[in-house]
Amino acid sequence: MGDDEQDLQFEKVDRWFAAHASKITTFRRLKSIETATTVRRGTEEGLRVIDGPFCEDREAVSGYIEVDAADLDEVLTMLRTWPGAATVEVRPVR
Repeated sequence: MGDDEQDLQFEKVDRWFAAHASKITTFRRLKSIETATTVRRGTEEGLRVIDGPFCEDREAVSGYIEVDAADLDEVLTMLRTWPGAATVEVRPVR
């Protein structure tokens, strides 16, 4: 994606956030995957820390949003207009 196209995409995301501001309680953009530290448990040594983005998934999480919604249907309605990444994972919080 070129710089102009990326700028346009960010503008669309900014407009989406503005349109849903009343429901969004928290959002944070994560630093790039190169800053990641992976911690694995279950080895004989206990914790093993590995510097770097050694995620086994095909996709990486770039950020998260918390919303105050009545139910999953309300969240899915919001996501119908999400202009960002094509894949979004929805989870309830504890």
